[in-house]
Amino acid sequence: LTQVSGPVYVVEDNYYVQENSMVYFGAKGVTVVGATWTPDTARELHKLIKGVSRKPVLEVINTNYHTDRAGGNAYWKSIGAKVISTRQTRDLMKSDWAEIVAFTRKGLPEYPDLPLVLPNVVHEGDFTLQEGKLLAFYAGPAHTPDGIFVYCPDQQVLYGNCILKEKLGNLSFADVKAYPQTLERLKAMKLPIKTVVGGHDSPLHGPELI
Repeated sequence: LTQVSGPVYVVEDNYYVQENSMVYFGAKGVTVVGATWTPDTARELHKLIKGVSRKPVLEVINTNYHTDRAGGNAYWKSIGAKVISTRQTRDLMKSDWAEIVAFTRKGLPEYPDLPLVLPNVVHEGDFTLQEGKLLAFYAGPAHTPDGIFVYCPDQQVLYGNCILKEKLGNLSFADVKAYPQTLERLKAMKLPIKTVVGGHDSPLHGPELI
């Protein structure tokens, strides 16, 4: 858990394949962006969060329906945090969770056979948290049909989810035709960006990663 800017921290998790999540330390509590791989990795992250702030984890965002972004849901729910997603992500999780767990275990046999734990707060589309200091938005299909970005306007930090990273990586669930169009839509938003947090590989980049 490393500070990026002000209340924005990046999480590097090397348990299976390196995935990077994000944590926002707000005035009233903490928002975790990406639930991490499993309840055990979520518990490890929570220990690190407590080392920075005693405020509660209020909410955890499933930024897509895959295991690296939603596998930790059971732990976060057990401590009373809300698990948040878009309707699209929740629906895909409900229909395809067994498939994505099996896919993960095929490449990573040590990954547990996790049961489905759905988000309990569902947004029909884009949403804000932390009194507008976190903006979660959808720009189109890319690495998955449902992946969202999370932007911190005050710090000009964009969480790239699995969509933005050094290598394209796994494209088994990607919409390869739509992917570049989604990135063009992201660029057309003209968000002021100082830092992009890549979802895998090395975490911190400039806007050129897009």
